[in-house]
This record gives sequence, structure tokens and C-alpha cells, in this order.
Amino acid sequence: MFVVGCQSSNDTDCNDTPAAVEEPPLQPTAETVIEQAIEPEPQTNGPEPIEEPVAQPPEIPPNPLRQSVDGSSDQLGATAVPLRKHGQDVRATPAFDPIKVNGPIFVGWPTPKFAMVITGRQYGYIEPCGCAGLDRMKGGMSRRYALLKTLREKGWPVVTLDVGGIARGFGRQAELKFQIMVDGMRKMGYDAIALGKTDLRLPAGELLSVTASVNDQHSPFLSANVALFGFDAGMTAKTRVVEATGMKIGITSVLGKKWQQAINNPEIEMSDPVSALESVLPKLKEQSDYLVLLAHATMEETLGLAEKFPEFDLVVTAGGAPEPPSRPTPIKDGKALLIEVGEKGMDAIVLGFYDDAEQPVRYQKVPLDSRFAGSADMAMLMTAYQEQLKREGFAGLGIRPVPHPQSESIGKFVGSEKCESCHEEEYDIWKRSGHGRAYRTLLEQDTPRNFDPECVSCHVVGWHPSKFFPYKGGYMSLEETPELIDTGCETCHGPGGNHSRAELGGDEALKEKLRLLMVITKEESKDRQCVTCHDLDNSPDFDFETYWPHIEHGEQ
Repeated sequence: MFVVGCQSSNDTDCNDTPAAVEEPPLQPTAETVIEQAIEPEPQTNGPEPIEEPVAQPPEIPPNPLRQSVDGSSDQLGATAVPLRKHGQDVRATPAFDPIKVNGPIFVGWPTPKFAMVITGRQYGYIEPCGCAGLDRMKGGMSRRYALLKTLREKGWPVVTLDVGGIARGFGRQAELKFQIMVDGMRKMGYDAIALGKTDLRLPAGELLSVTASVNDQHSPFLSANVALFGFDAGMTAKTRVVEATGMKIGITSVLGKKWQQAINNPEIEMSDPVSALESVLPKLKEQSDYLVLLAHATMEETLGLAEKFPEFDLVVTAGGAPEPPSRPTPIKDGKALLIEVGEKGMDAIVLGFYDDAEQPVRYQKVPLDSRFAGSADMAMLMTAYQEQLKREGFAGLGIRPVPHPQSESIGKFVGSEKCESCHEEEYDIWKRSGHGRAYRTLLEQDTPRNFDPECVSCHVVGWHPSKFFPYKGGYMSLEETPELIDTGCETCHGPGGNHSRAELGGDEALKEKLRLLMVITKEESKDRQCVTCHDLDNSPDFDFETYWPHIEHGEQ
């Protein structure tokens, strides 16, 4: 169980990760994952211990921006004290074993003739958040890079494909993130990437600058029926042939008709996917031994295309479920395979190809979990991305404060310190909780995230937690609004300006009215409040009834 309050958005790792109950077993790194990809040894049965010793949490390193233990003041306030219950740190949790939870991989696989790694629908997720323990979460470009690096170092020739859907959202931050993610995929050596509907919502000029060929490196992006600045411009490849251990793999992609309706950009030309495939397939078939279709389309349309064009040996769809199946789906009477990729980059699909008549292709869903080590190259890209966000600033990213929906009735944000004089016990509970040090977790990352709106929104006062914009009078910077850092009282209760001012006056009716407006019940917290930050992406192990006692502060 964890302290409530280590919150952030999809790119952030918080350092409120629970301490382990016992020293965890060494997890296989990217360099050893293949050797250790075997069935785990059977566990011996025996009596469970009545009580296990709990390790003390690691000492938090001093931060010059925090108040010192001796009480000297600074702009961030008091040092947070770990919340304890029955003499134990409530953040303690059993060691997490990713192989035990998510299963071993490549069990019984001999070295393949070549491997095909298939991904897609990343939707802007560069790295998992890590608020509930990074080791417990899946996904991230670092882990994907580690998987590919491992396979190549083991002598597996690798072909890399992505069915598209890299970007998420609109605006300058979405553009910067798309650029960083494509840079990362280039470093990973992707052979073919489809253009997805979320990608095509970005400006065509931005798309072209990111997806165009770089020096002597051909662009991995291709589409048979989508062209940036028109088909006559010839800027978007329609097909590609990749050779792997003597086999020529012909690849093309299409954007489905239904999802074309989501694109409203005159600089992007689109055509009917059936007509486009009829045009490119004859030549591609002549050039190839094995044909792959990347169908960025609904499942229904994907299956229709597979039936219409039985020449394809492998069809990858962007229309599948959020979690890829554990087995491939045979189609066309077993003569071809349908591959689903899941979403948010949490898994990769690996196909092993063999000169084996009985089992020519093997399938493995690879969970990108903590069995894979991080990547220095991907970490450098994340640092560059955060530095870009810092240079742009909130205004440069197009982020503008909007009025709070309750500002007329309950006033402006004033900061949690204003609450202490009347709510001393409640303030003390908050200050000792993870909420009371939420901003600190942004500063203490290897790459600080305190300029990233998608991270800031759940770590300060006065932001919409899931839409990533500030309200007027909310946090703007450490220099401008130091009183609004951390997940403070007003994050849940709303702006307290009118309430705090009324308490200094003599209008008892007004006091009572504003007190009632500030109340948040336990039921409201459970149904709509906590889950705005403790969602499946950022806090997948969140359980309200477990967390609630550690931040409960209702007055009698």
C-alpha cells in the first residue's frame, strides 16, 4: 500500500515509490532476458510467515529547494515526514517480480531465421508514469529500445514495424512529443511506420519535417493511400521491401475509410484504401517473398481488406483491443495471421520466422515491464524533450489560464498555508502525506518534469488534472506562485479565497454558507475526485478504500 499523493501524468516517474519489504531478487536486464526467458522454477510449499520485517524507507536526499530539518525556511515549505502506521512506513510493499506477474517470454524458442517486432498505437506515451512504482508499470520507449537491443545482440536479425498512432492531442506539446518519439524510433531502426489518424491531425508541415528522409537515411513512414501535400508531390512512400536473411518482405499501409473522416487537413490527400492496394499490390508482390499490410483501420475494415486481398501473409491492425491477445489470430483459413498491438506502447509483438514446415512462425506478446533495463539513448531524448518544454514555457506551448467554474462563488486560490491556522490537525495530516510533497517528486527526477504540463497538472494547485491547463489564479511557476505547489487543500476542495476571507469577518451566515461549499464528502472523493489523478495510467494499483485512511481528515 502506498501514500496517497504521488501523482503525475503519463511521462513522469515519482520518487514516492514504496520501499521493498525484503531485498528483491535480481531482475534480468536487457542483456540477459533471452537466457532467462524460461519457465520459472516451481515454488516450494511451506508455511507463510506470520509477519515479515519491513525495510525502512531510503532516506530522501537533501534538496536545496526544501526547508532543512532544523526548521530554516525557504520557498517550498517544510520537509515532508513519511506517514507511518503501527510503526511501519505505509509505502512498504512486497517486491515486484515482473516475470512472475506477466510471465516468461520466448520459452523454448531456438534462434529464429529472423524476428519481426510489431508495435503501434503509442498515443503519446513516451514513458510510464511510475507514480505507483515504475517497476509495476508497463511500457516506455526505453524498454522497447532495450528489447530490440537485446534481440540484435543475441544475433537475431530484426525487422521492425509500427501500425501508426504515435501522436496524441493537438498543439505545440503534441508536436514536440511526436518529434521526440519519431527520433527515438529512428534510433531503434524502424523499417516501416504507418501514418495513423492521430498523427495526421498534426499540421502537415510539422509532419513532413519529422517524417521526411534525413540525409542518406530513408524515412520509415509509408502509406498507399495517404500523401503529405498530395500524391503528385511524391513525399510519402507507398511501399517498402525489406530483406531479412534472404527473405524479401514487402510492406505497405493504408488508413481506413472510417478514420479518414477524422482528418480535416487540405494539405493531406487521401484515397480509397481498396483502390490504393489494387494499385500497389501487383508490383509489390513481384518484389517480395512475404507480404505485410499495416492497416490503420477499424477491426471490421481490416478484416474486409484481408479478405479482399488474400495475397497478404500478415495483417496488422490498429483496430484491436487495448491489450493484445496472448496468441495470434489465424485468418483466411489459417493461411495468414492477424496481429493486434494493444495501445500506449505497453506491449510489443514478436514473431519468429523459421525454416520449419510444422511451425514456420512463432508468436510472443512481450510485456515491456521492468525486466528490461532503461536506455541511455532514450533518456537523452527525454531530457531534450523536457528542455524544449522549459524553453517554450506554458505560454509558448499555447497554454492559457481559464476561469475556474466555481471562482464566482468561492473565490480565488490562496494556497494551503492559509488553511493551517483554522485546520491545524488536517493541515498536519496533509503535510505529512504524499500530497504534501507532490511537487518535490517532479524536481528530483533524473530529468526534472516541473515544466511539463502533463506532469504539473496533478502536482500543484489550480490546474485541471486530466486536461493539462491552469485555472486563473492557479500555479504558474515556482517564482510566481510558490504558495501553490504540491497537491494542496484547494486541489480537492476548490479555491478558498472567499472562505478564508469570510472567516476573518463577523457574518456568521456567510461563514456557514462558504464552509458548506468547501466540503467534499468521502463518496464524492471516491466517485469523481481521486480518480482524476489516480487513474489506470498513473496509479494502476490504486484502491480507494486502502488509500483513503491515510489522507482522511474530516472534521467532527
